[in-house]
Amino acid sequence: MLPRMKTTLCLIVLFSACILTSVAFAASLNGTVEAAGSGSITVKSEEGTSQKLAVDSGAKITLDGKTAKLDDIQVGTSVTVETQIKNDQTVAVMITARSPQ
Repeated sequence: MLPRMKTTLCLIVLFSACILTSVAFAASLNGTVEAAGSGSITVKSEEGTSQKLAVDSGAKITLDGKTAKLDDIQVGTSVTVETQIKNDQTVAVMITARSPQ
């Protein structure tokens, strides 16, 4: 009986590990746009580090609360970028931009 329980437990752990590796974890990045267009956005974070991200083709992009295109976002715009891991790459899936005041 004990060997069967160990085998079952091992299978459950292995299955769980497979499920967890396929889940796309989301993260959020706040900062200022340094560049945007051609399928990518570069954001300087509040901590001062720059990060360039590919923008998913289905990404939801808004500027001042209205639907926008990536090319509508100008350098210096404040943004919040929601990311996910897709195909082993971190990509932007939602960009919320606010024009400079």
